[in-house]
Amino acid sequence: MNYEIEEEILGNLALYPNLIDRFVVPAEAFLDPTNQFIFKLFEKQFKDSKTISIPLLVENYKNDFTQRFQINEVILKINNMMSTATPIESKFDYFQETLFYRYTRNCMMKAIKDFNSQRISQDELFDTLHKYENMAVATDDHKLNCEEIYKIISSKNKNIDFRFETISKHANIQEHDLVIVAGRPGTGKTAFALNLLEDLSDSFNCIFFNMEMSEQQVYQRLVGINTKIPIRYLNNPETDYQKSKIKEGCRNLANKKIKVFNSSQTVNTIRREIIKSTKNGHTIVFIDYVGLIDNKKNQSSYERITEIVKELRRISLDYDCTIFLMAQINRESAKNVKNSKDEEEPMPTVRNLKDSGELEQTGTTVLLLWDKYSLKNASKSEVELNVIIGKNRNGKKGIVPIYYDKERQRFDSFSNHITKEPGSWRKEK
Repeated sequence: MNYEIEEEILGNLALYPNLIDRFVVPAEAFLDPTNQFIFKLFEKQFKDSKTISIPLLVENYKNDFTQRFQINEVILKINNMMSTATPIESKFDYFQETLFYRYTRNCMMKAIKDFNSQRISQDELFDTLHKYENMAVATDDHKLNCEEIYKIISSKNKNIDFRFETISKHANIQEHDLVIVAGRPGTGKTAFALNLLEDLSDSFNCIFFNMEMSEQQVYQRLVGINTKIPIRYLNNPETDYQKSKIKEGCRNLANKKIKVFNSSQTVNTIRREIIKSTKNGHTIVFIDYVGLIDNKKNQSSYERITEIVKELRRISLDYDCTIFLMAQINRESAKNVKNSKDEEEPMPTVRNLKDSGELEQTGTTVLLLWDKYSLKNASKSEVELNVIIGKNRNGKKGIVPIYYDKERQRFDSFSNHITKEPGSWRKEK
């Protein structure tokens, strides 16, 4: 291995001791053992005396030298590095970033070798790769000038706009948000997510992590949303025309930017697919639902959900993605509802989110689906629901009514849920 960059940096640190104040790379980045030993000596001396002096190294730190790192050999190497060093003060940050990049790359390669040799598990491999992929050197490159600061504060954030115009306008969801979509069981939160997926996949790469339904159920719902055909007809069309409309819907979905993963997931497997997708542009991620994500650790449900939500938020910030995370609302919040069909179900709040307060704390936006007359609506195929914007870092909170067609699994704003030809899918050729 070539250690020239290590020796160039060490030679400059010996010549210009004040550079060590700017050096933020760990000693482990020096892969040559002698170079690492020299750097630790420099670091120790500078901390004690604010300078680096070769004679004082010998006088004050002679007990630090060992059989492996003998005084004469180490001092000779330092002198050689000082005599051959090219002043790099103006490019010092570049040099240490290069050194750091090499260090993280070697650490990742070692992890891959350990995995291939079965010394670590797949999850441990992904944890290590993620750790080093997201490490960075905090140099002065992160110090912005006036123009750079102005550009950041004056630029408009990129919004995620969808066809529910009122919700889209007031929720004001933006790229890199973590959006919590929650509801009591049977309210339609998965259908709502699939409606967003079907709409947004025209403009964005979209991933749906499905841990609750079969693959058939997911695509039946998507076709129903796209074609407005009741799902019961999808595997048994009554006419050739209906069959052609169903196939047209399948073609529409095939042309959208949709990937569906139908299996159990961990945060690591979710991250891995997000990394792949974001190489092709901003990605909208739907996860159904948080309670089914496995982290393979012996934790309480509260601890597990808390850790998962925090990690998903880091993913939404670290990578070019926006995440919609499905969650449940505690059943206890509706336990006082009586059997009368006219009885109103209590309006949920963000405090009713199940399993962890981290959902409320970490989510940028929380959308709560509320079926006000859930008992009365249970037998209906078309109902009015409310979308409660319970938390919103980007805009207003409030309640927006929305129309839900259970047979077609389609949500619509009230202004456009009635089509001009409501039975057009029934026509013969």
